[in-house]
Amino acid sequence: MGATALLMGLLGFGPTTASASTDAMVPAGVLGAVPATAKTLSYKWERQKYDYNCGPTATKMALSARMASPPSQDTIGAWEGTDENGTDDISNVVSALNHYLNTGWYARKPISDPPTAAQRALLKQDLVFDIDHGYAMVGNVVSGWRPPGYPSGTIYHYVAIVGYASSGDSAVIADPAGAGPTGSSWHNVPKQYTISTANLATWIGEKAYAA
Repeated sequence: MGATALLMGLLGFGPTTASASTDAMVPAGVLGAVPATAKTLSYKWERQKYDYNCGPTATKMALSARMASPPSQDTIGAWEGTDENGTDDISNVVSALNHYLNTGWYARKPISDPPTAAQRALLKQDLVFDIDHGYAMVGNVVSGWRPPGYPSGTIYHYVAIVGYASSGDSAVIADPAGAGPTGSSWHNVPKQYTISTANLATWIGEKAYAA
């Protein structure tokens, strides 16, 4: 949401003699932007209870970045209208995030397939701005493109986006289907991993994200 937040640093210079003015001007270039290059929010990872429960679980992980005790997957799923066919649209996730956090922070941000340059730029901007302000995001993804180790086939899925690296060029993903049981197709998918933000946009392509 919005433009990247800036952390402003001010260095004070004290008088060098007894007669020096206490209102001395700060030298040019001392006051400037010092953005973070990487940040991952503190959150609680959780595995989805059912094959179709990735939407409520990704929502719960995003909520956990701001709530000590988020509602259960089942409670969130009821709010999102999740059933055995999954969660219909990221709009349901947006509604749940705003409801449980009592905020209007989140909105639905669509991405086409393939993503436009403007959509890729907005995703990076949203990623840094939201994480810097303590709000995790949720992406509705479709394979298509997939991270290394992902199962084959077309997979409609929701993931929490909990951090960034390389000044927003990379995104930290919390995957509710990760670390599946031994022998399952999800066993080699990590709970948390980092992918390029450009690839994240491609992964979301034709769907949308909550930010």
